[in-house]
Amino acid sequence: MKISPRYNPFVTCVVSLAAAMFIASVFANEAMPAFSPYRDLTQEVKSLSQHHSKLVHLHSLAKSNQGRDVWVLELGGGDKDERLLRPAMLVVGDVEGDRLAGGEAALAFAESLVADENQSRLGEVVVYIIPRLNPDASERYFAKPLLQRNSNFTPYDDDRDGFTDEDAPQDINGDGLVSWMRIEDADGALMLHPNDDRVLIEADPVKGEDGQWVYMREGRDDDGDKELNEDGVGGVNFNKQFTFEYPWFDAQAGMYPLKEKITYALGRFIIDHPHIGVVFTFASNDNLSKTPPSDDATSRRVPQTKITEDDAKYYEHLGEQYRDIVGIKEIVESTSVPGSLVDWVYFHRGRMGLSAAGWGPAIALALKEENEEEGASKEEAASEDIEAASEETDGEEVEEEKRGKEEVEYLSWLGERAEAYFTPWQPVDHPDFPGKTVEVGGWAPYSFTTPPAVVFDNWKQTQVEFLMKLSQTLPQVAIEDVDVKTLRRGVYEITVRVTNTGYLPTVLHHGERTTDVLPTRLMIDLPDEAFLAGKPRTNFGPIAKGEVREARFVLQAAPGSKTMISLISALGGTVQQTMTWEGE
Repeated sequence: MKISPRYNPFVTCVVSLAAAMFIASVFANEAMPAFSPYRDLTQEVKSLSQHHSKLVHLHSLAKSNQGRDVWVLELGGGDKDERLLRPAMLVVGDVEGDRLAGGEAALAFAESLVADENQSRLGEVVVYIIPRLNPDASERYFAKPLLQRNSNFTPYDDDRDGFTDEDAPQDINGDGLVSWMRIEDADGALMLHPNDDRVLIEADPVKGEDGQWVYMREGRDDDGDKELNEDGVGGVNFNKQFTFEYPWFDAQAGMYPLKEKITYALGRFIIDHPHIGVVFTFASNDNLSKTPPSDDATSRRVPQTKITEDDAKYYEHLGEQYRDIVGIKEIVESTSVPGSLVDWVYFHRGRMGLSAAGWGPAIALALKEENEEEGASKEEAASEDIEAASEETDGEEVEEEKRGKEEVEYLSWLGERAEAYFTPWQPVDHPDFPGKTVEVGGWAPYSFTTPPAVVFDNWKQTQVEFLMKLSQTLPQVAIEDVDVKTLRRGVYEITVRVTNTGYLPTVLHHGERTTDVLPTRLMIDLPDEAFLAGKPRTNFGPIAKGEVREARFVLQAAPGSKTMISLISALGGTVQQTMTWEGE
C-alpha cells in the first residue's frame, strides 16, 4: 500500500509543542470566523433593541443551567396586542450548540430587518429570533482546549458505574485541540484510504482487505476501567428533546421530552404564540438541501410520520429557493434527527418546520464556484488529481474508491482556504497503548459545522437573503371586497370575498388534519337574530395563495349604524373592515 511520505507515520517526526500551538493558533484565529462570545452577544442584542426600540423588543426565554439568558428578539411595529394579530415566523440559531454560524446569520437577519428599506415589512409580520438557544454549549467554542459540543452540561452517567463525567476526551498532545486518535491495531476495522492516507475507511474482508487501525476521540483512560472517553461531560442536545419520535434511549436526549428548562420554555413559547406559522432552525436535520420524504396517508387512525404530499410541494419549492440563493448546485443528502424541533413543529403543531444544516462537507462540495480564476484553477487541479488517482496505475485500471470519497474531496476543497481544519497526524507516546503506534490529529473541532472564515461573509449573506424571502412567504389574509344590496329598509344582502395574498396557505394540509390550527373565520359583529340567512361566524378551509372564497348573508341592521367585519386567520393575520349601513 502506497503511503505518502508527507503523512507516513514512520518518517514524520513528532511535531514540537511550539509548532502544535502555532497550528492551534492559526486554526482559532484565521481558519474559523470570529464569533461573539455570550457577553458580546448580549451587548449586541441589547444595543439592537435600544437603537430600534419601536421595532425590536428583547425578552429572556429562560436561563441556562449556567445562568445565561436565552435571548429572544421580537421584531415588529405596534403594541403587543397588534403584533399578536399578525402572521409570524420564528428563527432559532444554534439549537445543537456547535452551529454558531447559524446563530450569527440569525442575528444578521435581525439587523437586516431593521434597515430602513425593510422596516415597512415589520408593520405586516412579526419575526421572533433566538440567536443562541444553547448558550452553555456554544460558549465552549471560546474555551481552551477547543472541544466541539452540541449539548449542554447536564451530568449523565454514560457507563452506568455510579459516577458521572469521569472519563472525558482531552487534549493529550497539548496543541489546544481535542481532536482524534488513530491507533494501529491488527484487530482494528479501519484502513488508510488508498488515495489519501489522512483518511481512514472501513476495510472490506470480501476484497481481501485487513483492518489496521482503530479511530476514537483524543483522550486517556482516566478512570482505569480499560475504556477511553466512555463517560465524558454529560449533556442534552436540545434538538433531540421534542415529542415527535423522541429517542428514549439516546443519552443526549435527556431523561424525557422537554425536560430541559430551555426546551420546555421554547415549546411553551411556540404554543403561547399560535400565530407563528413557520419555524426555521440551523441544525443537522436539513430539509432544505433535500426535500423530506412524503406520503399520501389520509386516515386519522394512521400516525403521520412523513409530510403529506400536499405539503411536500411547499417544502420542495422553498428548498429550491434555498439552494438557488445559497448556491448549492445539487441535492445534498442529510440525516434525520429523532425528537427534533422542526419535526415537532410540523407533525405535532401542524405548522411549517424548516431546517438548514448551513455547512458540512457535502454542502461545501455542492457549492457553485465563485467567479475567481485562481479558485477555479485550484478546483480544476484538485479534480484532475482525484481523477488521475482513480484512472490508471502502472497500466492497470483502478476502481474509484467511494469509501471516504467525501472526506477526501472536502480536504481537497479546503486546500489553502482552511488547511487548519485538518491537523496532520502526529505520533505520540500514549500510556494506554504501550508498544503501539498512536497518532493524534485529523479533523479539527467544528470543521464539519462551520464555514471557513474566507467564505463566511458570503455564506452569511446568502442565509440572510433566504430568511428575508422566507419572511415574505407567510400567509396573509385580506378582505377583497364587500358587496351590499339593500333589499328593503334595514334589510341587506351582502357578499364578502376573502383571499390569501401570501405564498403559504392559511393552514397546511397536516395542520388541518391535526386540528391544531384553528380555521380561518369571518365574523360579523351582529347578534344571531339579525341574520335572516347565514350566521355571525363563517369558517373557511385552507385558503391557498390567490384563492378567493366568498360568503353571503341576508341580515337586518339599523340604517346609519356601523358593523365590524373581521377576518381572522390563526397563521394569516387578522383584518377588519367597518360597514356603515345606508338607508333605501
